[in-house]
Amino acid sequence: MDRILVITLSNLGDAVMTTPVFEALHVAYPCCVIDIVADKRSSDIFGGAPYLGKIFHREKKGGMIKTIKLIAELRKTYYDIIIDLRTNLIPIMLRANKNIFKIKRASAAQHSVEEHYGGILTLDGVASTPPKCRLYLEGHAQEQARGLIKSFAGKKLLAIGPGANWPGKIWPATRFEELVLDLETYFDGVIQLGSEGEGIVFSERVNMPNLDLTGKTNLSTLKSVIKSCQLFIGNDSGIGHVAAALGKPSLTVFGVGDPERYLPWGSQSVAITEPSKDLRRLKSSRVSNAAKLLIEGFL
Repeated sequence: MDRILVITLSNLGDAVMTTPVFEALHVAYPCCVIDIVADKRSSDIFGGAPYLGKIFHREKKGGMIKTIKLIAELRKTYYDIIIDLRTNLIPIMLRANKNIFKIKRASAAQHSVEEHYGGILTLDGVASTPPKCRLYLEGHAQEQARGLIKSFAGKKLLAIGPGANWPGKIWPATRFEELVLDLETYFDGVIQLGSEGEGIVFSERVNMPNLDLTGKTNLSTLKSVIKSCQLFIGNDSGIGHVAAALGKPSLTVFGVGDPERYLPWGSQSVAITEPSKDLRRLKSSRVSNAAKLLIEGFL
């Protein structure tokens, strides 16, 4: 087998949760190159992977003309297998020995990783259970990350993700500040990660050095910055999945989200849920106490 094409999902968290598919394929077919169709906003997350061939961008709002151009480009290659985790449409217009389409989840409690992975279970040599999510670092991005956090070199760092793609998923900034205050004896500095405008301005009560990198990293440098941290705590967003896929302990705050389906995949991932679904009611002590247990267990 020479070449596989995987059509992956659009947002960052979902893209990371497809990586067990790539890892299993790489183990089963170690000499095979894997091309990927991904959204431009999340495609850099796959950089550095040893199995990676070409990355093709599919624009969510690109229209019919751009979709036709993408199909024409993909048709230049005859694939051994095409695995579509997203559309169920594009593969029928491409050239391949075998097409595998996404399947509906078996139950409401099935994790998203298990759903994505279910489609490849019929392939020879593929393990029956999903491996860990895994991301890889790139040399140039590691250098950029070292430059961004040079003042924190050699320090024990807490990474936080105070933003999310919907207001109902955002734990109040005051709670994050209380969390940082309660964890000051465990860390030498805190790094804020996320999109532009998501950063928190801490009050003078916070003595721990704080570096706000929200909006200042691309996905490649984000991976390298997180790799330099000891723990990630954040809202239900893609960054928690990145941290888990880099082998970092992570704690995710859930209000309206569904942890059974979207908790970052891995034994070092912990969910703190607010039964009322209103994150304004979630006390910082619940999160900091869980963080301390995580620190004592894994760090």
